[in-house]
Amino acid sequence: MSDDEQVLRVDKLGFAYTPERFAVRDLEFELKRGEVFGLLGRNGAGKTTTVRLLTTLLPPTEGTAYLFGKDLRKCGRAERARMGVVLQAESLDFVSVERNLTLYAFLWGVPREVAKSRAEEMLALFELDPMRKRKPWSLSGGERRRFQVARELMHPMELLFLDEPTVGLDALTRKRILEYLSKRAKDGLSIVFTTHILQEADQLCDRIGVMQNGRLRAHGPPAEIKRRYRGARTVEAGFERSLTPAEQADLVAILAREGEGFELIGFDRGELSFRARNAEDLVAEISRWAHPRDIDVERISVREATLEEAFVTLVSEDSAPPTGPGEALL
Repeated sequence: MSDDEQVLRVDKLGFAYTPERFAVRDLEFELKRGEVFGLLGRNGAGKTTTVRLLTTLLPPTEGTAYLFGKDLRKCGRAERARMGVVLQAESLDFVSVERNLTLYAFLWGVPREVAKSRAEEMLALFELDPMRKRKPWSLSGGERRRFQVARELMHPMELLFLDEPTVGLDALTRKRILEYLSKRAKDGLSIVFTTHILQEADQLCDRIGVMQNGRLRAHGPPAEIKRRYRGARTVEAGFERSLTPAEQADLVAILAREGEGFELIGFDRGELSFRARNAEDLVAEISRWAHPRDIDVERISVREATLEEAFVTLVSEDSAPPTGPGEALL
């Protein structure tokens, strides 16, 4: 990766409140120009602290990161001017929503006419036009969140940090905002994105990192995370005739013996459904069992793994935290 493509490099980054109490430790990942990196984790996993570290709001206590090729500890106003940040904490002013947007753009050096045009775009995109004359503090929780994100997008930037940007928003608004962010990423904007809505990460992110206890348990493309940590998947099979009790028992015994984490959901005559981690292997077992008995398998399906299933597998209580940097899947 060339220097002009690399926007962010995180090198064993950590932050400790006390020598024995780490909030974040041993983080390592990179971010290219136009790439979206998602941070997933339960409450308290260290996502917000990570964002505060990378936006220079907290000084690291170990390791470092490089913003636009410059050591995080040496970054100042010039590097911050190239970033946008939307945190969970609200920052509201006493001028109108519309005036807020144009003033914010003006503070970042955006020409007046460009600011007006961009404000209209943001008011429409975030459904804020009906409350353009209202003060931000008078808005509802969801409206204030939309306003926060809209305001940050008023100025040009190369790197955008979004900490739970769609919390409190309805599904249609979330979809429209995610589509807009995806377009901006294709135009070259790099994004670090934290969310509890796993479908968002699957839709928007090129790569994700799953955090637990302040560390990255794994990071890589969503498809690879799902493949590697997908857990049990559901298989449904339909046979051309009802199976006898003896046939059902025989097939279930084979699947239970060969299956990893096998769990029978139901077997009603010619309809079978079960869960297993090695679903594809058991699909082959069904075919091998049915063929010599002249039983036709009319249909068979394996439900695709979801990011939520992989996430639950990674952060389940039985999963011990890693002792070092997260396992890269690239």
